[in-house]
Amino acid sequence: MTEPYEAKHRPTLIQSYPVAAATKIFKGALVGVNASGYLVPMSHATANLLFVGIAEESVDNSTGANGDKRCNVAKSGSAVYADVAGATQADVGKTVNAFSDNEVQIGTFGLTNVYVVGTLVALEPTSTGASGLRVRIDTKVN
Repeated sequence: MTEPYEAKHRPTLIQSYPVAAATKIFKGALVGVNASGYLVPMSHATANLLFVGIAEESVDNSTGANGDKRCNVAKSGSAVYADVAGATQADVGKTVNAFSDNEVQIGTFGLTNVYVVGTLVALEPTSTGASGLRVRIDTKVN
């Protein structure tokens, strides 16, 4: 460049996404976009998802069409999700995969589709007292 350019930069700590038709998203859910580009809850049973972050709010588009509602999504930070595969302290620093929108695991055993959602930073109980994993999403979010 030879002169300043106004790039309209927007920090992407929070980004709004259009929600898929017939979809309900809960605050705190791991979320991704489907092949059509609409926000859905993460699930290893759903093909062709791209992880985008953590829902900052609950949005009910269960009676709406694609994009009728939008949801704010956190693109950085860490959160605690239920551990479905029994991680140990030796797993800290390893890649974490989504099992559902509120369950994660180290490794790929039993997953139909593998979606990396972050890096394990600590073993920590969930808000309900279940065994949990604190997952840092910054390095894996799209």
